[in-house]
Parts: sequence; C-alpha cells; structure tokens
Amino acid sequence: MANAVRDIAKFIKRNPESDDATVLWELCKALESESSFELHRLFGLKLKAFELAMGLLDAWRIDRLIAERRIQKYLDLSED
Repeated sequence: MANAVRDIAKFIKRNPESDDATVLWELCKALESESSFELHRLFGLKLKAFELAMGLLDAWRIDRLIAERRIQKYLDLSED
C-alpha cells in the first residue's frame, strides 16, 4: 500500500489546490481512520486521480485480507 500512498502524495504535492487532490486526501484519511467516505465523489475525478484512487483501494483491500489471514492463522494456532 505504501506505493499507492506515495503516488497519491506526489499527486497532491503537484496539484495542491485541485478538487481531485482534496478527494484523494479525504479518501486516504477515511481508509486510515476506518471512517466513511462517499464513493460517488470518485465519479467526478479526472482519469489519473481516479486510477490513483483505484490503486489505493486495491492495495488497501489486499493489506486487509493479508492482515485478516494472519490474525486467523494465529487464532487457529492458539486453539491447539
């Protein structure tokens, strides 16, 4: 997920006043804090920003799945 976050940070630094940067920043904050985010806001993004958002969501999902599997593995081991 670090690569996706890094790419978004670069985008925000290059476009600090853009609406796309604001949406990406708020998406990052929502994922980090596990708070809500209105997905319809992604529809208004330009293509590059939209692709960055999708990359972030994909990486976030994979990280969550890996963490969940690790937790389950440790819980299964503790039952033995």
